[in-house]
Amino acid sequence: MKKGIKLLICALCLVFCLGMLAGCNGNGDDATATPAPTGGATSNPTGTNQAQNPYLRPRDESLQNAIKEGETYRFFVYTTNDANNPFESMDDENREYSMNRKNAYEQHYGITIEYVVTTGSWYVDFAAAAFAGTPTTDLYHAGGPFSMYTNYNYQGNPGSVLEPLSQYSQYANFTDGEWFDQESQQVTTYGGQLYFCVPNGVGIDSVSSNLVVIFNKQILEAAGYEDTEIYDMWRNKEWNWDKLREIAQNTTDLDNEIYGITTGENNALMWGLLPSNNAAILSQTEDAESGQSYWAFSGNTDNALEAWDFFIQMGKDNTVLLSNATEVTAFRSGSLAMMVTYVNRADTLTNYRQYPEFGIVPVPMGPKADDYVSTNNWFTPLCVFKNTANPAGSVQLLSEYVAPRYAKSSEEASAMFEASAVSMVCDDESIEVLRTIPDISITEPYIIYWSTPSFSDGNADMALCNLYTDHNANFISGAETPAVLFESIEGALNNALKDAQIIFSN
Repeated sequence: MKKGIKLLICALCLVFCLGMLAGCNGNGDDATATPAPTGGATSNPTGTNQAQNPYLRPRDESLQNAIKEGETYRFFVYTTNDANNPFESMDDENREYSMNRKNAYEQHYGITIEYVVTTGSWYVDFAAAAFAGTPTTDLYHAGGPFSMYTNYNYQGNPGSVLEPLSQYSQYANFTDGEWFDQESQQVTTYGGQLYFCVPNGVGIDSVSSNLVVIFNKQILEAAGYEDTEIYDMWRNKEWNWDKLREIAQNTTDLDNEIYGITTGENNALMWGLLPSNNAAILSQTEDAESGQSYWAFSGNTDNALEAWDFFIQMGKDNTVLLSNATEVTAFRSGSLAMMVTYVNRADTLTNYRQYPEFGIVPVPMGPKADDYVSTNNWFTPLCVFKNTANPAGSVQLLSEYVAPRYAKSSEEASAMFEASAVSMVCDDESIEVLRTIPDISITEPYIIYWSTPSFSDGNADMALCNLYTDHNANFISGAETPAVLFESIEGALNNALKDAQIIFSN
């Protein structure tokens, strides 16, 4: 089982990183840095220069400066195969911007930013080096939430190899929502300390990892549902579970191998249904011994079990394709009427020469919700390892160099959003929906713990992901029930989650 878990980590890494690669253009995924030497803070050298340079993040003049001229800062980004050509995976425009930004920071501070070449098991290699006291990078792009657990809880020692970024507030500001995702940074904070910063996505990247429903217009129209009717349901707050089930029933045509909906990869269907009924896979709870908060399993609350009951009802309707395969493949082939999936899968579809005309709406509301919710379970975490030459300088550079190209509320960011949205959807109504996603977005932390830590159900080791991918057929047939299964593993799972997050000593 442990071998399977490791393979799943690799699979998640590959699938998600490829899926999100389009978001690595100007957002901090472009950023880089290398180690910084020690020394006391100096006065801030930024001033007017930094405010006017389009490649430098505007910096509050009240902040102290810890970066010293002549220093070298190492920066690891998982896409770097050539240290002398770190932006080779980008398109021409973003490559030019990233090169100019790197040059601007090197000239502004008189430093060298050195990119570190990736390794086959990068998501553990750099933590291992830091644990040994010889970090091989200063700034670290964690790829996504899937690698946070390994780096934060390396060798079962929470926080042992990472600098608490929030302890350097005199040099670096990660609390400005114009540049950093404050919602996502709530799930990268442990024991009250921020360990991973999360730059805002710019343009369509600000919603690319949010969950929505994408529907095949032709299949729905053949069943009597015009796309305008679906959009009217959405606008009138009538787009709910009952409508989803009804449409799934009326669009399913098993003789022609067409399903109303699919579980999708990692059971994206339940990822969407749970928050749409005011439920969550993990929720914050307080540890009685340490007084610290941690993410504990909450997938067995009444609202969560109601979502599972709805899932089971649709399964008994024979409208759900039980498949862990990527949803886009079945959807593009015309085998699916609807899928709960990431916004960026629309871009995946339109990148093909042929694809079905589709529309986009939020995940429908459950009976315990009074508004739509769009879950975001993917973000870009970056951190600084301990024992670098100049920790304060590393944290300061991280706060500036990985910030997005444009501020969240800027006209430029808005223009990028509109331009990208137009290129990846089939109608104006989908763009209208996408504009609303930031206001209904929530970040959930379960991908951090999806494959690790493992825990025992009394017979074998398993992980959180297994609860959502391995039992669906049994739930639908009645051979198992979510309530009984979840109650049986709750204690072991929560102990594993607590041990992975709580810092008992520094």
